[in-house]
Amino acid sequence: MPRRNSRDPESDPAAAFGDTLRRLREAADISTQGAAGKRQNYSHHTISRWETGATVPDESQVNGLLDDYAVTGLLRDIVMNSWRLARKAKGPIREFFAKYFAEEQQAAFLRLWGVLLIPGPLQTQAYAYAMFRKGGLDEEEAAEQADLRMQRRARVTGEKPAHVTALIYERALYYQVGTPETMIAQLIDLQELSRRCNVVLQVVPDEGFFSGARGSFGIASGPGIADIVDQETVQDYVTEDPDVVGTVVAHFEVIRGYARNVAESQAVITEAIQWWESQQKK
Repeated sequence: MPRRNSRDPESDPAAAFGDTLRRLREAADISTQGAAGKRQNYSHHTISRWETGATVPDESQVNGLLDDYAVTGLLRDIVMNSWRLARKAKGPIREFFAKYFAEEQQAAFLRLWGVLLIPGPLQTQAYAYAMFRKGGLDEEEAAEQADLRMQRRARVTGEKPAHVTALIYERALYYQVGTPETMIAQLIDLQELSRRCNVVLQVVPDEGFFSGARGSFGIASGPGIADIVDQETVQDYVTEDPDVVGTVVAHFEVIRGYARNVAESQAVITEAIQWWESQQKK
């Protein structure tokens, strides 16, 4: 038998929404969570967590379920309103990323590598918002995710900040996110961050393919937490597996061997700012 919702639907919008999903599934004659998951290529565990309110699906996921359950018209509108309340109550942190986010907030050391984009904890709010909008999120979702980036940024700029070593591929300085004004503000902000005593920022020259070009990642570590990695591939992948973490840490050091020193990196960022300023005039 599927596990019933142990949370209180009357006081927990996520639990109420999960209970609605269960009822809709049963009304569609899909008797098990496993059967519902198979139709959408999700596990029984994923459907269970949605139906108990442990997590809230994103918009594309919930629309996929509602399509399967043949929910249309006014009922669909009501269900989506319930989803918005649940999502707002649960917050914007994706389930797969929750563990990394929690550990990052406690980390003493952050090692960041950005290939085409500025690493998340170093992004300005405008840059993050533009990135999420271009990635397909609506205005509300993009704003929530950009706010989350600011929470991550606080680990760099807040009280007792982590020590940050950030490596950024030179191509990311010219990869347009938002308007030229957005890029200028982001790069000026990078220069200001690089002057902080807790931040080491180095630019890796764009001289063709090398092993680091395969994908961005972040490593959070420090006393009291297990080293944890967030790798950006087709879909973000978070792991604490010591073998994987060790491999990524070693990879970080290899990439760092290609990087310019701090002073040279600041000069490269200045050149990129000047280039974006020239784009404003066109």
